[in-house]
Amino acid sequence: MSKYTELITNYHAGKPLYFQHIDLSTRPLSDTAAAAAGMITAFDIDTAAGEQLDILGQWIGRARSVARPITGIYFEFDAERVGFEQGIWQGPFDPDDGFINLSDDVYRVVLKAKIGINNWNGQNDTLPPIIESALAGTGIVMSIVDNQDMTISVLITVDAEYLMPVIDRLIFDSGINHGPYIPLPDDYKPSRYDINPIEKLPAELVFVIRSGFLTVKAAGVRVREVVTPSNGYKFFGFDIDNDYMAGFDAGAWGENF
Repeated sequence: MSKYTELITNYHAGKPLYFQHIDLSTRPLSDTAAAAAGMITAFDIDTAAGEQLDILGQWIGRARSVARPITGIYFEFDAERVGFEQGIWQGPFDPDDGFINLSDDVYRVVLKAKIGINNWNGQNDTLPPIIESALAGTGIVMSIVDNQDMTISVLITVDAEYLMPVIDRLIFDSGINHGPYIPLPDDYKPSRYDINPIEKLPAELVFVIRSGFLTVKAAGVRVREVVTPSNGYKFFGFDIDNDYMAGFDAGAWGENF
């Protein structure tokens, strides 16, 4: 049934050949309209996948394939697995970089950041919404500081929701308040809070951050440093307590990301 066959009057509704003829003549129109309507969802940045994301990347200006240094193959002094009789000599025509294809989830984050870069007006107060939109759901909080000397500093911390999952928070509250009892999901795995949360971030996401794909800056501006708290939570600051900084016993000195 299509919207065209539903319009057949009662006089012709009982005639199978007439019904089939209308259906055969109009179904291509219905299928074409449905396919055209599906294009909106197929190429939506939040739902697109695979080749659809690749096509979006061509329009936005960021390819899925990115270069990364080749490590763990060529000979290096005092390095595991690539020392004497292990690593191979790099010839004059051997490349320094290889190419990898980003996964859909990480590539989507990169594309959102690129969309923000393409539409940014260059003003510092418009940066937070762009960064928050691109990094939503990744567990990363990024802040860009203008050093007023044509350089910026990128500060990276971990989102509070990423630090403590909802189920762990419910268990913690239950223990403090002596109830109610929280049933654990079948696939529950206890979180480790003795590990720096930065070290638990996906390696692919760390790579795109280090490569600068998520850094929003004006042309000619250099990135002076990309830093993160040494404990993975908040930076140290005197008499400051916000999403990025805290005082004694909570804040930590920054280190290179």
